[in-house]
Amino acid sequence: MDSARAAADAAREAEQAAAEAARLATSSQPNADGLARLAALRARDAAERAWEAAEEAADRPASIASASSLATAPPGFLQDARRSMRAETTFNQGRALLEARKFREARDLLRETIILYPNHDQARALLAWSEYFVGDFESAIITFKSALRRQPTWEGLYDGLGWSRVRLQRYHLAIAAFRPALDRNPDYADALNGLGSAHFELGQYDLALPTLEKALRRSRPLFGDEPVEAAALRAKVAWSLYYVRRYRDALAAFTRASAAAPNDAEFQVGIGWCHIQLGQKAQARAAFQRALQLGPGNEAALEGLRRAS
Repeated sequence: MDSARAAADAAREAEQAAAEAARLATSSQPNADGLARLAALRARDAAERAWEAAEEAADRPASIASASSLATAPPGFLQDARRSMRAETTFNQGRALLEARKFREARDLLRETIILYPNHDQARALLAWSEYFVGDFESAIITFKSALRRQPTWEGLYDGLGWSRVRLQRYHLAIAAFRPALDRNPDYADALNGLGSAHFELGQYDLALPTLEKALRRSRPLFGDEPVEAAALRAKVAWSLYYVRRYRDALAAFTRASAAAPNDAEFQVGIGWCHIQLGQKAQARAAFQRALQLGPGNEAALEGLRRAS
């Protein structure tokens, strides 16, 4: 119902913005063309949000019928006590399995916990993450939402909801989830990464760049190895710099990223295209040739090499 209402609201917003764009397109007021383009962009974004919300309204949770028999025990103090103890046992087992990255087994036990004890908020949160990690993003969205109704201040639930939407390419809705996570914790690195990534996927590179840069700074550990997402963050930061036409800064970012991951062809492709934009064709050819050594047949490298020849 929440998603259906959001879809209807976004559709109305799209209609209003489209009507404004049409009015401005025939207007004689100063800068009418520029204002009409902005209104058309608002209409497009609202229409995309409406589509995402309509799609989410059709999501249905995974069936838990196999565990429904757990809820049929007759009521009574002793039965309630036993169910509470069993719920805590299954919760602890499920949490341990989740930490061991045995996500399917964890999901099954955490579902059992929720049936035994529907008010177990920690179990509901971990169930949502286990559904996320097994790739059941529709169920994860529903579970994250149900957990947020009970615990609207837990920023990790907004983060999980946002990433579940990212995986389903519902980038506008993902942005709407990451923002309250960051309202509660402005330095939340995973939510910063998610918000910047959603803007990046929408081609909103000017909005993506500062968020991704902050996420990259926050992800750097004082000691030990960097997290696995650091390489992807570096790539998005570098490409965002490229797409906002800060070519020298992008070249420096790609070069740093390549030093950290010398066998990644994407960074060499980025270096080559920066050299193209800076008019440095010899350096561009060298970068594209290196990219093709690392990734034979890379189409972006082949096109860049053609342009640099």
